Amino acid sequence: MQVASFDDVLEVLKDLDPWLLALGIKLKNDRWHEALKTVARAREQRQRIERGEKRQFVPNYIPGLYDATEVVEIFRAFGTENSPALKEKVQRALSGPITPLSEQPNNSTARNAMFELTLAANWKNGGAGVELGEPDILLYLTGLKFHVECKRPFYAHSVRANIKDAASQLGAGLDKPGRENDYGIVAISLSRIFTKGELVCFAPEGQGRRIVREALAKMLKENAEDWGIWRFHELHERIVAVVFHLGSPWDVNGERLINLSTTDFRNTGNNPRAWETLEQNLPKVY
Repeated sequence: MQVASFDDVLEVLKDLDPWLLALGIKLKNDRWHEALKTVARAREQRQRIERGEKRQFVPNYIPGLYDATEVVEIFRAFGTENSPALKEKVQRALSGPITPLSEQPNNSTARNAMFELTLAANWKNGGAGVELGEPDILLYLTGLKFHVECKRPFYAHSVRANIKDAASQLGAGLDKPGRENDYGIVAISLSRIFTKGELVCFAPEGQGRRIVREALAKMLKENAEDWGIWRFHELHERIVAVVFHLGSPWDVNGERLINLSTTDFRNTGNNPRAWETLEQNLPKVY
């Protein structure tokens, strides 16, 4: 759970443009820069309110602020790095529609890339060893290597197919020579299904995290059979876990925004040793 004031976000991201240029990415009016503009407008809004002036409409307010808090975590994790894999993912994440309500399956690649980047950034910022590429993420914990394949289904009825697709990709990779001691993790984002593009959680102080955790637990319980949750042992023998991720911005009285995320790791039962390593050493960032 990341808390960010408007000033904090703008201060951290003051070096965003030099980093993008160092990656070989041309600067333009993309989703990330629109998100920064939203933060600046939100700060001005707060200053107006403090002076007793009227509140004014800020377009794309909540989604823009949420995007900005994710960009902060990505920049903190990878802001000193420069690699082809990082450039490719960042370039994809910059594209796409500004407003989440304009997102459709055929233009969702940007927010799919954001899920990969933010998941990797959260683990890296928590102290884990992380690499980006193919598979989407390589996670290193106490000498073990975990291949992580990320999927962000658009609909509840497509979650099971996404799990199978990710598991198939992981299995093919794990079966390659030299990877006999590697393991796999399927990572599924349920955020788009939960929010349906209306990316916001309005809740009083102290209640946001509970609401999102309960929402994730409810989704998993209601869809356990359809998503095949009780049959994860049928996946490739070295796929250790399926992790479900749910993220939503939390607006606290219009004063600050919290990047609220929670995860549920489901043990496939395929390798107790690797599961124990994962359970004991993965950074507790949510």
